[in-house]
Amino acid sequence: MKNTLKRIAARLSKRRQQELKRLYFGRQIRRGRFRTDEQEYELLPDFVSPGDWVLDVGANVGHYTQRMSQLVGPAGRVIAFEPVPDTFELLAANAALFADHNVTLINAAASAASGVVRMEIQQFQSGLANYYMARITDSGPGLEVLCTAIDRLALPHKVRLAKIDTEGNELKVLQGMVEILRSDHPILIVEDNVPEVPAFLAGFGYTERKLAGSSNRLFYFEAGIGEALRRRLSALG
Repeated sequence: MKNTLKRIAARLSKRRQQELKRLYFGRQIRRGRFRTDEQEYELLPDFVSPGDWVLDVGANVGHYTQRMSQLVGPAGRVIAFEPVPDTFELLAANAALFADHNVTLINAAASAASGVVRMEIQQFQSGLANYYMARITDSGPGLEVLCTAIDRLALPHKVRLAKIDTEGNELKVLQGMVEILRSDHPILIVEDNVPEVPAFLAGFGYTERKLAGSSNRLFYFEAGIGEALRRRLSALG
């Protein structure tokens, strides 16, 4: 049934598809069902506190963004990066429904330097665009988007946590925030796409942790987490 509905939706205009998605996500947000089943998502209350500043790099439609917004509260700040215009449109519509207006949205890709990059957007078998797997490509046609190094933002507040899910661009994102890594030592939730990432972060003194069955890797400074959280991570792994 779900596949049939997707095939029908693929025949609709792009604008109508966007409107249906906006209504769907809005209903999920109002009903408290706007979430992801990733293990690290469930751990966010252990990582983030009221007043913290956090980064959501590759925010997509904002599942992590919303939960972070709830946790940091009105005194905190979530900075969410989403480069694909159609996805960014949905992210902005969703963020407008969040309880706290503490989210800064950036319609650009995070990378090692500022410039313009191309993004490849694949399709589901239904014919719908697969924005969840949109990724930066070095060759062939693609959607041109702006990119920036996060350090260039010169953020005025310490960053407590960064979630990075960029479909293969994770190392470049980290290379563009080395000043934050050195000064703030944020907890990192990084999608496990690039094998060079653990060695790169080890050079900054990070400890690596991969939870059983997770598609992400956790990186943190031992001194930056409490004993209770350390025991919980051990139990999960």
